[in-house]
Amino acid sequence: MTVINPSTTTHTLNIVPRYYSDSALVVSLYNEATSVTTTPTNTYNITNGKLNITFTFTFVENDRHQVKITEGTNVVYRGKTITTSQEPQDYSLTNGLYIYS
Repeated sequence: MTVINPSTTTHTLNIVPRYYSDSALVVSLYNEATSVTTTPTNTYNITNGKLNITFTFTFVENDRHQVKITEGTNVVYRGKTITTSQEPQDYSLTNGLYIYS
């Protein structure tokens, strides 16, 4: 789970991919509330074994997205994000629900 701050439009995900790609990657953001998939343009590099992928997107407070990064038909990474301007340590994941504590 990655916490995204909605106050900026440029975001970087630092992830460990399933494998390291040597060609163009596509980032797909699926909004779980609206069921809309967006594909922002991105740039990426690999530093110390982590894939750092940067893209521009305007997130809305409290939105949740499924992130899928692909290379052609191969999935490089799958994950989820939650958008909040609050500190990340205030959230916990319990039984599939996001709870503010």
